[in-house]
Amino acid sequence: MSFKKALSLLIAILLTVTALIACTNNPAGPAADTTGKASADTSGGAETQKPPETGYGNIPAGKRFDGKEFMIATYLDGNISNGWACFFDVDEPDESDRLQAAAHRRNGEIEEKLGCTITCDELWPWLGNKEGKFYFMQLAADGDTIYDLYFLESSIAVSDFIIDDLLYDAATLPYIDWDADYYHHTFNETYRLRDKQFIFCSDMTYPCQNAQRMYVNLDILNDLNYDTNYVYDLVNNGAWTVEKMFKMMEGQYEDVNKDGVMDASDYYGYAGTPGSGLGIFTGAGLKGSYITDSGWEFDYATDKAVRVFDTIERFVKMPELYNTEWNQTIFQDGRALFRSSGSELREIHNWGVDINIGVVPQPKYDDQQDRYYSFASGGMLYVPADIDDPDFVGAMIEAMSYGSQKYLVPAFYENFVQYRVLQDDQSRENWRKMLSDWSMFEFAYLIAPNEDIRYYGPVLNSIYKLVNDGTNTYASNWAEIEDVMKLVCNQFYKKFMAKA
Repeated sequence: MSFKKALSLLIAILLTVTALIACTNNPAGPAADTTGKASADTSGGAETQKPPETGYGNIPAGKRFDGKEFMIATYLDGNISNGWACFFDVDEPDESDRLQAAAHRRNGEIEEKLGCTITCDELWPWLGNKEGKFYFMQLAADGDTIYDLYFLESSIAVSDFIIDDLLYDAATLPYIDWDADYYHHTFNETYRLRDKQFIFCSDMTYPCQNAQRMYVNLDILNDLNYDTNYVYDLVNNGAWTVEKMFKMMEGQYEDVNKDGVMDASDYYGYAGTPGSGLGIFTGAGLKGSYITDSGWEFDYATDKAVRVFDTIERFVKMPELYNTEWNQTIFQDGRALFRSSGSELREIHNWGVDINIGVVPQPKYDDQQDRYYSFASGGMLYVPADIDDPDFVGAMIEAMSYGSQKYLVPAFYENFVQYRVLQDDQSRENWRKMLSDWSMFEFAYLIAPNEDIRYYGPVLNSIYKLVNDGTNTYASNWAEIEDVMKLVCNQFYKKFMAKA
């Protein structure tokens, strides 16, 4: 054997022995990386380890509902429109519409994670309160309802729905994280009855939630030698009050066409509607009516309520206020310093303003008030009593609410920025707070055994009379109906307590 062959054989033996020793010391394979950095894979066939699957909102990872269909029922144009719509089910989105595109992404993510489908049917035209109650009582009485969730227009009160056991207590549904910030805490607390949640609200309906607010023409503000941030500073310092607003309005009327008549062609300090004074009442934190452990309570006859209405009388009689009819063009044309509004999504598509505007809450009644109060409504959801799979319904409400915070809410604000309704960061922050921290809901707006008590009826009726003939009859108007309202409302309360 030559020397070269012997050397080659020796090297081969040594390499074999070394390999055997390495395998003996590490039978599981190659040594683990102890450097904290993964070694580069040069084999081309190794799979990287997938991160652990996470849940969706409060739904555990891996939870699926393969083949199930989540069915939502709403009114005509309540699903997709430029009006009062929530975009529950958008199969073929118009990508130029941010809300449609966002809803499509949300639903695609939910359907992929949970293995289900989401469908929304627009079943009925916009109904009044009486027609709406009849429609749904008939729908439930038929016994073949297939829907898991109702989204009704705000004109329908649901007192009868509750007494007649047509609604499911959503508080008992699994998976729903009521403490999460994608549920509307103030709304849900307002309409909670003895820990039962027959009516609730979440970010799923964010485009249809609204709060009474005010717009300020910042260009006029500058012309009056106020700093652009003047009203914002008042708001942030807790000093934005009715008296501050009155002072800014004073002297802001001009008979533009010189005809001696206050009409829609003139210049005003405030472009409102016949019911604009209601914002002062609700802005003072007056609830109208509400439920306590002892029954239905009212604050219409309190000393504060009477004082506030006297302030509304001053407001209504100011020459700087235009409130004889609904006319938003006065503000949009740049001929008013202030304007109040309670509408939401449908407003922005017809806005088209070319002025600099700011958004602020209704002012406080006085400096002693603890916070701002923005009367809010819209966005209410109901679960029908005859659902067949509470586990699935609870999971889908949680998924749609969580996914809406992730996708729909940002798109909502992008839309308002696009249409120049929210033009600066302070306006966006004020709007967010009006729909959350500053919001206040009227209990009788949705649970009203008598129509006269809904939507601050005793106040609005008195304001309309004040606008029409200049007479303040607020105290006597409430005194005429007080006994009847207390009787009817507490009859509902007793019926409910008997079932609770």
